[in-house]
Amino acid sequence: MLVQALLAGLVVGLSKMEYFFGYSMFNRPIVEGAIMGLVLGDPVTGTIIGATLEIVFLGSFPVGAAVSPDGGTAAGVSTAFAILTGAGAAVGTAFAVPLALLGGFAFVLCKFINNAFAEAMKAQLAKDNDKAARALFWAGSWVGTFGLYFLIGFLSVFFGSTALESAVSAIPTDVINGLASGGNLLPAVGFALLLSMIMDKKLAPWFFIGFILAAYLQLPVIAVTALATAGVVLILVSRNENPATSTADEGDDNEF
Repeated sequence: MLVQALLAGLVVGLSKMEYFFGYSMFNRPIVEGAIMGLVLGDPVTGTIIGATLEIVFLGSFPVGAAVSPDGGTAAGVSTAFAILTGAGAAVGTAFAVPLALLGGFAFVLCKFINNAFAEAMKAQLAKDNDKAARALFWAGSWVGTFGLYFLIGFLSVFFGSTALESAVSAIPTDVINGLASGGNLLPAVGFALLLSMIMDKKLAPWFFIGFILAAYLQLPVIAVTALATAGVVLILVSRNENPATSTADEGDDNEF
């Protein structure tokens, strides 16, 4: 378990360092979940959990000083739990929301630590001590970000997976099935939150067309995506051929 906990800590810590690599999107749930699954030997489960949580947290983002739930950290830790306990992707997904809230609180602590290093950097820069300021920058980045999230991943897996495995074993099958059903509903809730922000009367017909194609005609996602892409291309071609009409249509942005 020690090796798996160390690997989980490395994945969670390095994923949170995404800004160090040109905003690589490592901390997105679909990426971190897949990487965690690959490291722990079950990339399929990791990809399933990551893709599910990507939809759940698709419309979650920080606004101003508000801190949003950390879907990436939740995906990494819940994937590790699901693989190491053998509970499956559905149960792992059910634990993602409280883990995401915990990750959000950890992000606030991360900023406090980084601010302390930033103040020390400013003091060294005021003394024209560039070497010390540079050292504080690197130390703050690795201690305040990587170190904190490494501990979250390591401690969660090292101490939590065994306890969670025992708890899951003691839970009745009906409750496990209920958790799995609840986990399967989370993507719908996340997508509904996103739609509540972007839906208007221009987009509503496309939403219902996609729903009918998938739910009633049983078309796979790839086929629906291909049809949607073709529709977008037709609209763009039509607007290019009739620029005056398209300009007039763009003036109406009333919400649905």
